[in-house]
Amino acid sequence: MQDETSKRVSKLAESAAKMHPTLTGNSAEFAKHIAGLVGEGTLVEDIRATDLYVAWCCTQGCSAALEHFWTSCVPTARRAAFSVTKNEDLAEDVVQDVLQKLIVGTSDKPGTLASYQGRSKLERWLRSVTVRAAISASRKSSQKATTESEETLMQVPAVDDDPELALLKETSSEMVETALRDSLRELDSETRLVLQQHLIDGLTIDQLASIYRIHRATAARRIAKAREALLAATRQKLRSTIQMTGGELDSLINFAQSRVKLSLRWFVATQGPE
Repeated sequence: MQDETSKRVSKLAESAAKMHPTLTGNSAEFAKHIAGLVGEGTLVEDIRATDLYVAWCCTQGCSAALEHFWTSCVPTARRAAFSVTKNEDLAEDVVQDVLQKLIVGTSDKPGTLASYQGRSKLERWLRSVTVRAAISASRKSSQKATTESEETLMQVPAVDDDPELALLKETSSEMVETALRDSLRELDSETRLVLQQHLIDGLTIDQLASIYRIHRATAARRIAKAREALLAATRQKLRSTIQMTGGELDSLINFAQSRVKLSLRWFVATQGPE
């Protein structure tokens, strides 16, 4: 009977790995993970192996799995958090806290994504975790003002003292936003994801290094290169759009840099799960 169960577990693990060929998890090691869950009383038939494989690969630092998780599941978490809190800033805080606890963990406790046992869809499981966290956060903040979110998001950064540059930024603001958003769309998904994880989801360099299992200097370089790629593309678009060079273009690029986070939030809010 034990041999039969082992065969079914191995077959399930291999099938899940084939469903996600871009992920780098070892199917034999994944089979051991499934076997551990079966040993705890879960039936093989009850396990959603493909979702469990994604979650398990995330805990192994697989970049493709983390990208899949962020694009397929995190948007649902954002919607769930906002549906409870009705406050964009508080919802973002909830999602950041949930993601850090799930993926990063703490110095004395690993990320709790490892606790996912594949008994329900990964997206639904994450939604449930987020809703509970959002309810708790809403209760804690019930006495605080919740009307500052939109004003904070839409606040235009202070412009230079130079009135000509101030006018330039004012008249070119829409072009800068368009160039940033178009550049974000054209970035490869891995580059865009690291910007999102750092600027929107609040993961520090050390936390990114931990979840990707790389040196912190490598993580810092990834963030820097992602910023450079976005701004370089934006610069090129602005140069071709408004035929501007030199100091004025540099000033607009500095302005664009101050709008990166806002544009990323727009992108995250408007994209759907892939």
